[in-house]
Amino acid sequence: MTGTHTKPSLGRVVKPTDMPDLSEAFSMQQLSAAITSKRTGMKLKLTDVAKALSLSKPTLVKIEKGDPNVTFINVLRVMEYLGLSFSIICDESNSERVSNLDEADDVWY
Repeated sequence: MTGTHTKPSLGRVVKPTDMPDLSEAFSMQQLSAAITSKRTGMKLKLTDVAKALSLSKPTLVKIEKGDPNVTFINVLRVMEYLGLSFSIICDESNSERVSNLDEADDVWY
C-alpha cells in the first residue's frame, strides 16, 4: 500500500473573528482586534505566529489584548507578518491643536 498518511492536527481549530470597523478613530482595542482578526482569518494559531517571529506566546497574547506594555517594534513585526499596515492621517482638529501648541511655545520663551 503506497498511500500517504496524514497526521491529524492536534489542538484547537482556529475560528475566524470579525474585523473591527477600521473607519472609526484609532484605539489600541481596534488595533488588537484587527491583528486577532487577520491572524484567525488566515487560520494561524498563536503558536504559529509566535514561532515564526521568535516571540513568546504570552507576548503575542498581550499584543492581541492591546496591552500597552508591549514594545511597539513587536506589534509592527506581527502586523508586517500578517500583512497589516498603518496609515497616518492628520485631521483638521489635530492640526489646529498642534498649531496652537507651536504658538504657545513661541510665547512661552
